[in-house]
Amino acid sequence: MRIREAGPDDVEAIISVGQRTWPTTYRFAGPEYIAEGLETWWSPEAIRRSLENTTVLVAEQDGAVVGSGNIDLRGEAAIIWKLYVVPEAQGTGIGSALITELCGYADGRPVRLEYTDGNTPAAGFYAAHGFVEIRREANERPGWPEAVWVERRSAA
Repeated sequence: MRIREAGPDDVEAIISVGQRTWPTTYRFAGPEYIAEGLETWWSPEAIRRSLENTTVLVAEQDGAVVGSGNIDLRGEAAIIWKLYVVPEAQGTGIGSALITELCGYADGRPVRLEYTDGNTPAAGFYAAHGFVEIRREANERPGWPEAVWVERRSAA
């Protein structure tokens, strides 16, 4: 497994990670939630914006992109906006490697991210990596799950 910074040639592979992970990850939230998320956050335009405004990493295994994450370094705290590993590669350490690499870019600043309430595997994964809940935000769409914001402070 190899982690590297993504570039414009990775747009389609990154979109594939979203298309492969979202239906399983957010099954609990329903098909409309999944469809809107894929359209909003995993379109070619959205991925290109991520490449322009954040540091995007991909994880490759056997020459194929099997995970992706990004971190926004523009604010007081760094924010991880995406961290996904395709279902067949989950539990192999790729997510842990990605989050470790992403947090390394924060250069000692706190790192924040949000996950969707009801995503129990994500809650456990982030807690195991030192993230603690700092707030919750209601979804603009009635009946859709809340966003749970978590933060990890630097050990340095």
